[in-house]
Parts: sequence; C-alpha cells; structure tokens
Amino acid sequence: MAAVNEERLQATEQLQHDLARTAETVEHPNGLCMVTASAKGEIKALHLHPALLQQGAQAVGEVVTETVRLATNAAVQTSFNKMALALGDGMAIDVESIAGDSPFRSTWNPVVPPKSAADEAVQERRPRSPIVEDPDEDAFFENPFGRR
Repeated sequence: MAAVNEERLQATEQLQHDLARTAETVEHPNGLCMVTASAKGEIKALHLHPALLQQGAQAVGEVVTETVRLATNAAVQTSFNKMALALGDGMAIDVESIAGDSPFRSTWNPVVPPKSAADEAVQERRPRSPIVEDPDEDAFFENPFGRR
C-alpha cells in the first residue's frame, strides 16, 4: 500500500512539473505573427513578420493579442490533455466541470479565415452529409492547435 501511495505522489509531482513547463507555439492564420505562450499566458517568444509592422500599431496590437490568446489556449488544451492522460478521462472531466471548459470544447474554431466566393460555390455543389455529434467522442482530448 505504501508503494502505491509513493507512486501516486511521484506521478502527481511529475504531472505538476510537466504542467508548469507546458508552452505551445502558434502562428496566426495570416502568417504574420508567431507566439510561444504558457498556459498561464506568459509570453515565452514573439516573432513578428516585417509586413505586419507596416500595417500600423493597431493592427500589430490586434494580431499579437489574438495570437497570444491562441497560443495560451493551445497550452491550456495541452495541459488538459496531459492531465487526462495522467489521471484518466473521468477525472479530467471532473476538473473541467470545476475549472471551466477546455479551449477546444469552448471554441471549436477560434479564428476563421475569410472564405472566398469560389470556396462557397465548390462547397454548395458537394452533397452535404448529416453531422452526428457524439458528446462522448474523444475529440475533447485532441489538440486542435498544430505544433511547430
């Protein structure tokens, strides 16, 4: 029994260490900004394309703010994923009920680039298949934010 408790303590310490180091890098959909941020919102790295700087201070602020939000959400989602792996899906869902929805569950498409009229015309020609939503689907634990 003591060995099991010791293993749990070590696993908890390892999870805390992993969560504290979790950071994700996300590129803005326009490709002009890349941010690495922690789940706490700490900016670890910021890369701006020179073309963004030519768009003015307001545009820079909006793009940087949105990219930081996306990177932070990605890090939070990664934290939820690590927690689910370490503690199990049931415990992760319990934590989510206390802490609030994970970013993936609360924002399915945080940034949607504008569609062109040609894209919409192509989609209209394709037959649409019915969408079946399964709340128990493991998509909750997928990482929608690509890693670089």
